[in-house]
Amino acid sequence: MKKPHSPNSTIIHICQQLHERNLVSAYGGNVSLRLGAKVVITPKGSSLVEIMEDDLVVIDLSGNVLFGTNQPSSETMLHLKIYNKRQDVNAVVHTHPPASTAFAYANRTVKPLNPESQHFLREIPVVPYHVFGTKELADAVAQYITSYDAVLLEKHGLVTVGSDLNKAYNLSELAEETALMNLYVKILGV
Repeated sequence: MKKPHSPNSTIIHICQQLHERNLVSAYGGNVSLRLGAKVVITPKGSSLVEIMEDDLVVIDLSGNVLFGTNQPSSETMLHLKIYNKRQDVNAVVHTHPPASTAFAYANRTVKPLNPESQHFLREIPVVPYHVFGTKELADAVAQYITSYDAVLLEKHGLVTVGSDLNKAYNLSELAEETALMNLYVKILGV
């Protein structure tokens, strides 16, 4: 597959990959990329697989819309709080993958089992429940994200971060694989 060149095309590519790998479905999930003092973020109420470059919204680090005809994601505060807390983070991926989200609903951490998860993820903690799109959720995630690159949101989903979109995406994939491994090990009684 041809590698995207612009930041917007990279976001579209990642959104399509998230859907293809069953990490999001329907209207779930959102993605953002920090570019200096601006953030490009997916729009509110859209299916990630259907988003086109013109649908993306450019905001400043206070959440003001600089460019775009859509409203930014309902989780904009969460993305901005993460960028405020972690200067090394330039990408945030929020998904609802089935296995990871099951752990989030059960309020159970995902344990690292294979060498990749032990190296890149460690344990994936659960951020206590807060209503989606709220300042309370954004604040709670910001507390955890200082120590982790992947966190579960109780009764909600998964958030991963990275220095670029590919790293944040890869952690989403790895977190879901690790959650599945946790389930399989439990089923096998190991």
